[in-house]
Amino acid sequence: MMPYMKAEFRDNEKEFLDYYDDVVDCGQSAKAHYKSAMQIRNRSMVDWSDLVICRIQYNSGGAYKAVRYAKQKLKQIVNVTVLDY
Repeated sequence: MMPYMKAEFRDNEKEFLDYYDDVVDCGQSAKAHYKSAMQIRNRSMVDWSDLVICRIQYNSGGAYKAVRYAKQKLKQIVNVTVLDY
């Protein structure tokens, strides 16, 4: 899911669609200020998902905020981070 339509996709749409099963433009984030587009896109991905697979190492950043949102939405979450001791 793209936060907004990018020139790279427009110029190479066939190649993207040959490689990916589907490419979705998040309409909500496309209308938002570019600095908030990623967070809106991440929330939209969580809303569309039944299972959230992540790699979270720190309690900060965009991925952490998305997983926190997924917990609020009672989504199943799998964190694939391997901790080194």
